[in-house]
Amino acid sequence: MRLPFIARSSHVLHPLLEKIILLAPDRTCVVFLLGSDVSLPEEEQLQQNGYELFQMMVGDLPITYHERGNYLEAHFRPLLDAAMEMIMALPDISADASGKHYAQAYIAVQNLIGAQKAAMSMYCRT
Repeated sequence: MRLPFIARSSHVLHPLLEKIILLAPDRTCVVFLLGSDVSLPEEEQLQQNGYELFQMMVGDLPITYHERGNYLEAHFRPLLDAAMEMIMALPDISADASGKHYAQAYIAVQNLIGAQKAAMSMYCRT
């Protein structure tokens, strides 16, 4: 059984990102599977990494908000799809006691949260 990642956010989430967060393993689950001696970056750091990575991926933004929104969504969607595939491919905890897949999914989702924050910030630029 996967433990859901449940966290309230101060910003509006992409509708599919909300679903991914509910399905994704949380930090407690990952630490339990990997052991407490494993160094796992904090959520804020993982989200900052995703924020910075998304900014590097996206080039010059279109001027109009409509075009900018479409442009950012086109860059964000592949990341969203990849995270969803990771989450849906997670094996049962008992089948994967190493936790490697859970850690990768957890990190991908935290990076995705940061990428969405970057996309919203970039969308709102004037």
